[in-house]
Amino acid sequence: MLSDETRLEQAERILTPALRTAIDRIPDIESRRIQDIRLRLGRNLSVTIFDKEYFVDQDGVLSNSPDKAVKVTAADIDTVFKNSFRNSLHSFSRELSQGYITISGGSRVGFCGQAVINPLKDSTPDSVKNVSSINIRIAREIYGCSNEIYRKTFAAGGKSLLIIGPPCSGKTTVLRDLCRLLGDEKRISLIDERNEISSSIDGEAQNNVGMLTDVFCSYEKYNGIMTAVKVMSPKILVCDEIGSKEDTKALEYAVNSGVELVATAHCPDYDDARKRVTIARLLKFGVFDYTAVLGTGTMCGKLIRLVRSGDKND
Repeated sequence: MLSDETRLEQAERILTPALRTAIDRIPDIESRRIQDIRLRLGRNLSVTIFDKEYFVDQDGVLSNSPDKAVKVTAADIDTVFKNSFRNSLHSFSRELSQGYITISGGSRVGFCGQAVINPLKDSTPDSVKNVSSINIRIAREIYGCSNEIYRKTFAAGGKSLLIIGPPCSGKTTVLRDLCRLLGDEKRISLIDERNEISSSIDGEAQNNVGMLTDVFCSYEKYNGIMTAVKVMSPKILVCDEIGSKEDTKALEYAVNSGVELVATAHCPDYDDARKRVTIARLLKFGVFDYTAVLGTGTMCGKLIRLVRSGDKND
């Protein structure tokens, strides 16, 4: 397991010297809590801590004001972008089209700018040019953060679980830790569409996702789920951020094949989940034994509500 300090250090390697120096000077008590490092062309360097953005000056002082913050130049953007792709853009066409790439240590670099559109592919982007913003999301492994959920669900006899919460509620971090626990007990297929859970590099998971876990890295969820059920015979299937009709179709296929499920979905609360057509369908038919709701802010990653399928408040 890599320490948070090591992961931050590895993320800093893609920065230019001026940006790296500013980040290095941030006091440890704050740097270990950094969630994102954000670069915006012609504007100011900032970091996100507990979902709040702070500007960073050359001495590593965090502030709500951009006045003294380090200015991000075109050279900064160009260098960080190329470093993310190991100066070999042509080798990562899929990542370019999707707008992100995972770097050593498991952190994810997302970027945006001017889309290069392929009219033969339903107008989906082939690449991005004139990159204007870069977000380096620092990977975190928090061992034990899923213990309460595990104890109240799987240890209590549950077999399938849906984890919900709004953005920045810690869903992926909790899912990763739960995958680790379950993957040391049962055969798991992890459908890691955005490579956020395993953070695999050259086929090797940078994060601990369990000894018995097979990783389907960068597979689109539908194909990943269908393939996993057919070729890996998982006891449990794990995937992040379900919600489309295709996701539902594949998950129902998995359930009908006798596979247990652990998944997450973007929903602010359980009542909202019940109003969303695709999620509501899965809940209605009891696909998930439990639904865990996570909090945000100081309650980020914490269980604030647990609903068991068939309960009166379900």
